[in-house]
Amino acid sequence: VKAMDLPMDGTYTAIHVRRGDKLAVEARGNIIRYYSQRGYTDESNLPTDYIPFVHYLEQWDNSDACRINARGGEQPIKHNVYIATDDPVTVRQEIANLPNHITPNTVIWNECHQLTFYFNPTDSQAFHLNGDGEKGFYPNHKDAAERENCFTRYQRNIVGIADMMVLSKATTFIGEYNSNWGRVIRTLRVRLNLPSIEAGGNEAKQNELTKVLDTRIAWGSNAVREPGK
Repeated sequence: VKAMDLPMDGTYTAIHVRRGDKLAVEARGNIIRYYSQRGYTDESNLPTDYIPFVHYLEQWDNSDACRINARGGEQPIKHNVYIATDDPVTVRQEIANLPNHITPNTVIWNECHQLTFYFNPTDSQAFHLNGDGEKGFYPNHKDAAERENCFTRYQRNIVGIADMMVLSKATTFIGEYNSNWGRVIRTLRVRLNLPSIEAGGNEAKQNELTKVLDTRIAWGSNAVREPGK
C-alpha cells in the first residue's frame, strides 16, 4: 500500500474499472445501451467494446458544487483518485487523452474538479484487477503465468488484497455491481449507523442500523446483490 504513493492521511476517491472477460457477456448489454443512447445503432460497430473511463468521471458532474474563491471565480476541488483496473494500459491512455492536463497525471475536470490519478505500481503482477483488459496484459503474460511459483502467486494475491483495502476505505467509491469485486467492496463499505442505534434502541428499523459510505454506480443496475450471485 505504501508503494502506491497515494496520500492515505486524507480523503481520496477510488474508481474500479472492470473489463476483461466481463466485456463479452455480462457487460455487453450495458455497453450497447450506453452507445445507443449516444446515437450508435450498429451493435457490431461501436466506438469501443467497453464503457469509456470518462463515463466514470461524469459521476462528479451533478453531485458536487463548484467552490467559489474570494474573487468570485471557480476554485477546483482537489481529488486524489486511485484507480483499480484489469485494463491499466487502456485506462492510462484514456487519461492521457483527457483535456485540461496540469501534469501527466492531473487534469481539471469540468472546471470544478482537479483530479490526480494514482495506479497500483504492480500493474503487470496484480490479481484480476490489474491485467486481462482489452489491452491490459503485458506481452508474453501467458508464458509468465506458466512460470509462476507459490511466491509469485502469493505476491499477486497480496497486491489484489491491497487494492481491495484501498477501495473499501475510500471516501467516495465509483464502480458498478456487474463485478463480484464491486459487490464485495460495497459490502466492505457498510458501517454501523451509531446515531440511529443510540436514538432508536431496539425500536430502530433494520435499514436504519447501517449506512454505506459514499458509493456511486457508474453504469448498470443499482440493485445490491451478494457477491457471487
